[in-house]
Amino acid sequence: MLVAHTIERCQMRASISRIMAGEGTCKDVLRCLFGLGEFEMVVYRGLLKTGPSRADELSPVLKRDKSTVYRALQKLVTSGLVIKQTETLKRGGHFHKYVAVPPEKIHERVKTCIDEWFSHVQEAITKFDIP
Repeated sequence: MLVAHTIERCQMRASISRIMAGEGTCKDVLRCLFGLGEFEMVVYRGLLKTGPSRADELSPVLKRDKSTVYRALQKLVTSGLVIKQTETLKRGGHFHKYVAVPPEKIHERVKTCIDEWFSHVQEAITKFDIP
């Protein structure tokens, strides 16, 4: 787990460098704002293609085990890029389907996040003091 966490940090640093150099991609922005890794982005794109799906339905499509897909879905839900819907079975019980938030909505959310961040940076600069 430590190796994976270190790799994610390195990827985030690389993303920040590309953004600052004016060479950033959408992937770089999502990695920086939401802490997403490559696989979470693969899962998001998979959901866009398949439509609302359960983790066990996505698993064979993405060629990964269900628990790995589930963890990625949880991270996407926490990030607000995927919506988790609970559906009740007629015979009792329930299951969860996951729906990708449309890219247009994510674009709006990213813009809002960046605008808020910029505002906070400007405020911090006005209080600039070096201890």
